[in-house]
Amino acid sequence: MMLRILNPFKAAEEFRTLKKERKWMLAILMVTIPGLLTVAGNALEQKKSQQLTMQLVEDMGTIPDAQKEAVGDIQGLIVGIGIAVGIISIFVVWIVKSLVFHVLGRIFSTEKLPVDISSTIHLVAFTYLPFFFKGILDLINGFRYQPPSYDVFLQQVRNPDVVASFLSEHNIFWLWAFILMVIAVREQFSLSKSRAFLVVFIPYLIVFIVQAALASLGSQLGGMQLGGS
Repeated sequence: MMLRILNPFKAAEEFRTLKKERKWMLAILMVTIPGLLTVAGNALEQKKSQQLTMQLVEDMGTIPDAQKEAVGDIQGLIVGIGIAVGIISIFVVWIVKSLVFHVLGRIFSTEKLPVDISSTIHLVAFTYLPFFFKGILDLINGFRYQPPSYDVFLQQVRNPDVVASFLSEHNIFWLWAFILMVIAVREQFSLSKSRAFLVVFIPYLIVFIVQAALASLGSQLGGMQLGGS
């Protein structure tokens, strides 16, 4: 059963089976359903925070008074675009992540096995299973979300907590999926545990460093704009 993948001690056997038996429809559902649940939860939070966002835009003075009403009218459209982008990003992240793992897996592998990229993409999809539980929680949190006060919201914009943001995204469900990714990569490329860990860990480390740098830059620019308004 697919649920055996959730057990790290039995996942290797399931991944070996999935290398032989392609189940593309199930793989697509494994990626899509958790992603849609998370996108829906985030959209609910964004919708509830629209007033705070509009107030921030007014305080920054970047939009003329004549255009403020028009911006308010298209807030729903902006949320809709965000949902569309979120849905597209589900598949983009899946494919890009699989490509990176495939390239690094081939580099770290001492045995040059005939592994095709579609097999890696297929296998990585099944490591998303823990995100199903995260998606349900994201949706529940979206319904329960209460926007903070404007002062708190402003402080969050000026001084984003990169570490807290990283930990909120990379929680127990992410760690669970991370372990499954290591197992999947190990089985796909016949790697040792340490090499498989590096194949998965290195891309995430690079992404974290880039996100931290961008968040720091965004905080400085945002602080300059708010300070000058």
